[in-house]
Amino acid sequence: MVAWMWLIAAGVLIGVEILTADLLFASLAISALAAAGASALGADGIGQAVAFAVTATITIGMLRPIALRHLRKPAPDSATGIDALIGSEALTMSVVNEKGGQIKLSGEVWTAQTEFGEIPAHTKVRVLRISGATAIIENKE
Repeated sequence: MVAWMWLIAAGVLIGVEILTADLLFASLAISALAAAGASALGADGIGQAVAFAVTATITIGMLRPIALRHLRKPAPDSATGIDALIGSEALTMSVVNEKGGQIKLSGEVWTAQTEFGEIPAHTKVRVLRISGATAIIENKE
């Protein structure tokens, strides 16, 4: 195959990669560019195929998994809404027990409950989960 055919193949593969964003076709496009380079340097069809195969093995087998791990890693503070409140510190405004009470959480007053026991007013607590509009808390200490 001549170099320009490999370049066309690389362009098509990049186009498919843009639609899929899976890094598989990008890896194959890089391999096609390596084969185009081998063709430009005068390699025959077998040399081009070897350049393609070796590059594909390296990019798909070694580089792609590393790149995917970095691309799919969630941002450290990506929690939003009530998920962002889980684990937050709050301050009890009143006595809080299994039946209810109030806390100050992120500048707002929330209804709260404990799973068991009673927490006195003006105590630092941690939000375990949110159930409806009620924060389920535990004593921070």
